[in-house]
Amino acid sequence: MNYHRYWGYGLNIAAEMEFPELLPHEFEGLPDLYIKLGIAPETITGEDVINKVGVSISPKEYLLKIRSIANYYVVGGNQIVVELLPGADEKSVRLFLLSNGMAAILHQRNTIPMHASAIEHGDGVILFCGSSGVGKSTTATMLQKMGYRVFSDDICVLKYPKLAGDRMEAFPSYPMMKLWHDSFEKTGIEMAAEADKIRPLLPKYARFYHSEFNILPKPVKQVFILNRDKHMDAPEITKLSPIQAFTELQRNSYRYTQMNNMKKRDIHFAMISEIAKVQVFKITRPVQGNTLEEVIGLMLNVFPKNE
Repeated sequence: MNYHRYWGYGLNIAAEMEFPELLPHEFEGLPDLYIKLGIAPETITGEDVINKVGVSISPKEYLLKIRSIANYYVVGGNQIVVELLPGADEKSVRLFLLSNGMAAILHQRNTIPMHASAIEHGDGVILFCGSSGVGKSTTATMLQKMGYRVFSDDICVLKYPKLAGDRMEAFPSYPMMKLWHDSFEKTGIEMAAEADKIRPLLPKYARFYHSEFNILPKPVKQVFILNRDKHMDAPEITKLSPIQAFTELQRNSYRYTQMNNMKKRDIHFAMISEIAKVQVFKITRPVQGNTLEEVIGLMLNVFPKNE
């Protein structure tokens, strides 16, 4: 079998499918993850299986069924089987695998994906956490325009420090940013083409940066929690206490419910406790209007000094 070889999420990946989103990468030895085309099981069984609409989860197996797209079977932390369904478009198939499927792999491998975009800053990275649509990618894009290097978009994978006293490290996901239609106007960058939509009917666009992508892990230096409030007139920034930081970071773990169902709470608690030791700020902005420049200004005022 001839596999396409990639790097993503801190893993060497061999895939039967092509993934233009991932970084082509030659590596020696066996891959960390195989992505195969095949037939997913109808169900997974066992006393520890949790069944929900369209998904079944156990500590070692994960089965996701997306109507008219694909069925995904994730097992053992090293394999994803993709069963393509009639009429499925390739972009949607890849999108669900790179989000839900990869989150399951990462949880099975005892790592924690954070719902965060990030930029490089000196010897480390700064994370921007928040729910979908809050402005993580737009913020990273604006800072990229100002000369900062994008580290990752939407997902950062946390790794335990190598030595006591080291800062928590993060791995990037893959070299593609996903921007809503209005993000191009807010940041002043050139509008993407219709062909760049990440799904046919979704007004969200891919922006690639393969040539600038750095696969090396970097320590987390600072975290910003992004939030919106309809009662706000202008953006505000607050430095969080370690307890407040832990609560906010826990909420921003990627696919948090999925992780709980896989019985990874102890690992999650340890990693979130570790990352909460760095400076964590919360920025709340109004729901309406373009306040991106004000938000960036608040960040720049507290960015750490380069070491």
